[in-house]
Amino acid sequence: MNINESEIMSGLLKEEGFEWTENPKEADIILINSCAVREKAENKMYGAIGGYGKLKDKNKNLILGVGGCSAEKERQQLLERFKKVNFVFGTRNVIDIVNLVKRALNGERFADFSDKLNNVSYDIPKMPSSKHHAWITIIYGCNKYCTYCIVPYTRGLEKSRPMEDIIKEVESYAKKGYKEITFLGQNVDSYGKDFGDKKSKLDLLIHKAAEFDSIKRIWFLTSYPSDITDSLIQTVANEEKAARYFHLPAQSGSNKILKAMNRKYTKEEFIELVNKVKKEVTNVTISSDFITGFPSETDEDFEETVDLIKQCRFERINIAEYSPREGTIAYKYQKDDVPKHVKNKRLQYLMELQKRINLEENEKYLEQEVVIIQEGKAGKNGTYMGRTTNNKLVIFESNEEMNGEFLKVKINKITPGPLYGEVVKTIYTSV
Repeated sequence: MNINESEIMSGLLKEEGFEWTENPKEADIILINSCAVREKAENKMYGAIGGYGKLKDKNKNLILGVGGCSAEKERQQLLERFKKVNFVFGTRNVIDIVNLVKRALNGERFADFSDKLNNVSYDIPKMPSSKHHAWITIIYGCNKYCTYCIVPYTRGLEKSRPMEDIIKEVESYAKKGYKEITFLGQNVDSYGKDFGDKKSKLDLLIHKAAEFDSIKRIWFLTSYPSDITDSLIQTVANEEKAARYFHLPAQSGSNKILKAMNRKYTKEEFIELVNKVKKEVTNVTISSDFITGFPSETDEDFEETVDLIKQCRFERINIAEYSPREGTIAYKYQKDDVPKHVKNKRLQYLMELQKRINLEENEKYLEQEVVIIQEGKAGKNGTYMGRTTNNKLVIFESNEEMNGEFLKVKINKITPGPLYGEVVKTIYTSV
């Protein structure tokens, strides 16, 4: 979502006549789009403010703006702590960036957290980072209030974009020849529930997007496990253009910890969902998120998480040590009582476990031919990367001209991470 919002801000400023530069030393305006989901991300923001702030010693006219979730969390305090920051803005007024920049250029120093989401529309200028894959935010905010999570406080409650506006945005990308789109949301499965009937409409959105000829793959993230509907599973199973991939954050395998996190499912219900998805959707892969060392997590609780991972055999897992986020329920009421070395030991164990699972799961791809869309360079040695429709990352030798094209690649090497292969056929789909 930060990528998508950065594309929007860049596009709006470019439309206004500003020119993009890759060199911060040449810039008249630098915008930091921050994240607050973990402490590490927030520290990156502070480091960026300090680093870019030093440029103001040589360029007194440099404008430094800070937005995103950490800005929403810190608000006026950022201006008070960092004298070189010119303005701070929120997560719901990204589309007002031109006005915010002009105010700063006129000498105003301010914080603005107004809500402009009602003004979001498909025709807002963007500066996409890809020429074949588009990010499209369909729902903002989250209503879940997981005890560890800052998102409801920095992104607000759920607000879905009108379906007709989203489809017009899909159409605009289709006319430009884009092949892939990803529908984005903190809880993408809740899309449309706030329209009145409290029913998710993500499945309908996927069907409508699939009607455009140039759109060949449709992704969505992130999902909330208990909000996944049978209709969505059937849509992914039967709609040829729907990517065979689900990201289902589990966070823990312990029912005690899941309850303490205010997650709306049990370990048993989560495993049942994973088994249902694997049964219904051919060649599907599933990834997940986990937190180690949540308050009161015992060795027995951790073993429940290990057991869940062994049963589900995910394609990939993202793991983070629990870090208290000021403003969350866990920060207020749950003591951070698991030592850091224990959190890290558990994290390392899960990483090694997942590596073994990945290697075992990847063995079936050896000597097989897979179809990918080339995304771009994978390194400095002429290698490029692409993904299959079930999100397997593949690395191979190619050239820049093939970016955005469908390629058939024969896999000749596997690792716990990417698959490696050689191109055996180009499948042109340009419009």
